[in-house]
Amino acid sequence: MKQYIFSLIIVLSSLSILASEENTYAIGSELMSEKHSSLVLFHYKNDAFRQYLNRDNFFFDFDWDFISTTVDTRDLYKIKKGDKIKLLESLRDGKVYKVELLKDFARRPHYFVESESLKHYNLIKPETDSG
Repeated sequence: MKQYIFSLIIVLSSLSILASEENTYAIGSELMSEKHSSLVLFHYKNDAFRQYLNRDNFFFDFDWDFISTTVDTRDLYKIKKGDKIKLLESLRDGKVYKVELLKDFARRPHYFVESESLKHYNLIKPETDSG
């Protein structure tokens, strides 16, 4: 019986450790979208925060006025396959990031993206000079 209790404690503690791990991204990292998807960059910081809060609190807080807020599509940049971004600044403990779109003739100098969306990007390894 003691073995079962001990095994249960080990399993529960390992699950809590895995659940508490969050991806942290280094400022200055460059990421690339490998797939065409519905990912977007927000022009305004508050739109990105609202998106994060709606996703995080949707089932727990039914403030319908807050949830029903929408973002004008003119204030979004839809990510295309191969688009690259550079992380400039972490906001709200890494929940939202200020990013630069690494593209010629970008419409804005910077955008905002929620951290949940970053898992759909691949980290670009920096090229080292060997010479």
